[in-house]
Amino acid sequence: MISKKIIIMAGGSGGHVFPGLAIATCLLKKGWSINWIGTENNIESNIVPKYGIKIHFIKIKGLRNSSLKNLIYSPIYILRSYYKVKKIIKNWSPDIILGMGGYVSGPGGIAAWNSNIPLVIHEQNQIAGITNHWLSKISTKNMQAFPNVLKNGIVVGNPVSKSIINIPSPKIRFKNRKGPLRVLVIGGSQGSSILNHVLPKVLFSLKKKIIIWHQVGHNNLEKTQKRYDEFGLKEQNITCFINNIASAYEWADIIICRSGALTVSEISVVGLGAIFIPYPHKDRQQHQNAQNLKNIGAAKIIDQLNFNSELIVNIINSLNRHILLIMAEKAYDLGIRNSTSKIFKIINNIVNKK
Repeated sequence: MISKKIIIMAGGSGGHVFPGLAIATCLLKKGWSINWIGTENNIESNIVPKYGIKIHFIKIKGLRNSSLKNLIYSPIYILRSYYKVKKIIKNWSPDIILGMGGYVSGPGGIAAWNSNIPLVIHEQNQIAGITNHWLSKISTKNMQAFPNVLKNGIVVGNPVSKSIINIPSPKIRFKNRKGPLRVLVIGGSQGSSILNHVLPKVLFSLKKKIIIWHQVGHNNLEKTQKRYDEFGLKEQNITCFINNIASAYEWADIIICRSGALTVSEISVVGLGAIFIPYPHKDRQQHQNAQNLKNIGAAKIIDQLNFNSELIVNIINSLNRHILLIMAEKAYDLGIRNSTSKIFKIINNIVNKK
């Protein structure tokens, strides 16, 4: 039996790459062959080859907040990337191409369309990125994590890892849980300077009420440790990066974090009350990502401009495990735990109809 072949286009950030890898893992188990389009100096260049997936690098950069030099050279980068993907398509003859959004997907999406290869795109955010907005007009099928994002988009959620899906439900996790409230703090893989600065003061004010597990981001450990030391705090668990994020989610009673699309989806799948401090993008995409959880009472949103220790202390003082369990169960009800299988069915059906 000849294996089906797919090109996955994802790069630039974990928000694009990790959902792509969740889909890739599913496809590999089903016997598919995969080629990946990414960039050489971003997260995908290190992670994707570990899965035994061949990765092709294109030289392209996002245009948002670009330097004048990048703006001048961008048409050349786009054309070169287009022809490189076109050549890969000609030599490898994929059955379908999947774009996970971001600037990496642009040239390959156009190449797929011009080569009459089915193009499927997935939008992770509540507000579509520029690339997916344009590709949605020429794609074979549009998939989206949240409702009402892309025209004719099918809601499939964001793919998350099996280890997160397999975490017991909030009711099971919270049963017989006692002691201080467990606060998980995550500012993304790079950390968040504002969270790293404010949370030590929060812990100082609430040290009998809470315990903290804090992911501070790479290169931020020493600086954040000094901040905790300033308040004479020793009990917190701080680390650059939490490798087993599922264990952290399972441990936590509440999470304080940014509201990137994948984080919001994981929190819904796990079922966890949240205090979101959205990164202040111009399009407010992180604010919108968190809005559905806020609307159902599963989360609170604090704009970064208003974020301070006193506000967090007041919020946490108003909470207890009974309230947090209610918040967690509301989040759990919104979680899409079969996202990967939904996406696989769509991809597989399109290829079978060819």
